[in-house]
Amino acid sequence: MWVPKAILTNLCGVSQKIKNPNQKGNGFVIGLVALVAVVVVVIGAVVFIGRSQPIKDVPNEDVNFSVSLDGDVIRIGQENAKDAKTAVVFEDFSCHYCADMSNGGHADELQALNDGKMVIEQRTLNFLDGQRVEDRDGHSTRAYAIARMIAESGNAKAYWNYHNMLMQQQKTAVSWDNEELAKRLEQLGVDAGIVEKVRAGVDLSEAQVSATANSKDLEKRIGSVSSPHVFVNDKDVLENISGAGGLESWVKAVLG
Repeated sequence: MWVPKAILTNLCGVSQKIKNPNQKGNGFVIGLVALVAVVVVVIGAVVFIGRSQPIKDVPNEDVNFSVSLDGDVIRIGQENAKDAKTAVVFEDFSCHYCADMSNGGHADELQALNDGKMVIEQRTLNFLDGQRVEDRDGHSTRAYAIARMIAESGNAKAYWNYHNMLMQQQKTAVSWDNEELAKRLEQLGVDAGIVEKVRAGVDLSEAQVSATANSKDLEKRIGSVSSPHVFVNDKDVLENISGAGGLESWVKAVLG
């Protein structure tokens, strides 16, 4: 069949521009690499912004005392407080009565510690985690494991604010995952090494053993395990405080 030369030329021109659909040029590869790079940068920016955003409910009180870890005891108070009353406090981070006591007596406790009138020896429990003693790995145990690390670091301000944060926000703190908790610890000024351990998942073994020892200590004193209890000269000063609302006066009971 005869085809006009002009049409034949156009058809040939078109056919020369058609490429194998399976053939990928350098432009395609470069474009793909650029797209992946952009996605990585965007994800990195989102993670950075998310971690750097301040959390409004993190306390930031200054303190005038020290903190240390001594075996199963976390000691807070001025090191050379000559006439200070020593209060041995048994508490569980999941105990709502402990939260009532901590929150209600917060101002009195801070002032007594800052003024050198009181030294606290905290013996933390984890019985409210509910499993067998050797298998307890819930909120109480994790919170205590972190408290031990902060106390051992000697950062009194971070420890004080960490403890109060968990007591003030007890109902929600139990649901914080490692990342959420790590963000709060960063804002509290906790050492970076501790923050990364929390982010990766805290080793609970030492806290489990220590909390068990504290439970045994309390059981020797009163014949059972419960919380809170505050001992001054081996006497539980909370015995004379009636009702949950009266727990706010525990510091006054210690100081006499």
